[in-house]
Amino acid sequence: MIRFNNTNIPKNKKLLIYISDYIREIFGGDRLGRISKTIIEISKKISLINKKKISILDFGCGSMEISKKLQKHSFVKKIIGTDTFDFKFKTKKMRYIQSTKFFESKNNKFDLIIAVDVLHHIGIDDAHKILKKLSKISKHIIIKDHFEHGFFSRHLLRFVDFYANYAYGVNIPKKYFDYKSWNRTVHKSSLKEIKFIKNFQQHDGLFNLILDKKHHFVSLLKNDKK
Repeated sequence: MIRFNNTNIPKNKKLLIYISDYIREIFGGDRLGRISKTIIEISKKISLINKKKISILDFGCGSMEISKKLQKHSFVKKIIGTDTFDFKFKTKKMRYIQSTKFFESKNNKFDLIIAVDVLHHIGIDDAHKILKKLSKISKHIIIKDHFEHGFFSRHLLRFVDFYANYAYGVNIPKKYFDYKSWNRTVHKSSLKEIKFIKNFQQHDGLFNLILDKKHHFVSLLKNDKK
């Protein structure tokens, strides 16, 4: 979870963020490079299918780092980012809207929604509800999230989540998806999974050794009713 630099974060937590970013830079902890490339590839295909520039919602966007990479491409018309904190951010193609204000609007409509490492923070038992909500405003949803593989794997994910998110006050989940619970979530959301990338390598170096590719997946969901 990365947020805009000048959000209201206490000084002691800003120090933790600085240390965390420094460790990531040294030990291959870039979590955005590979997933950004994958999202860009999928987004471009959706643009080609739709035969137009596409509008994108970055749900749980943090500081919109992935959106900043996306917006450089000509097939992107606009990107709206939404998250729980208050902040003002706007460029030619991008704009941030706090989530409560965003969902108050009745005119939200997008060609694609991306949600990167967001659903497990909402809670895997409630994830289908937010997917249903999002599917009302977009036909396609890209999900990047985690799989746990037993007790040790779960607590390894919790430790890494704590390391990455404690300074931002983000909820650390007690459990994560496994294959069965993810398939159950997709089924309960009434969406169709049209692309699934298992064993997605998100990190390099030491971070990949700690949290290897079996813990990451990417899914493209489609609302066939839209």
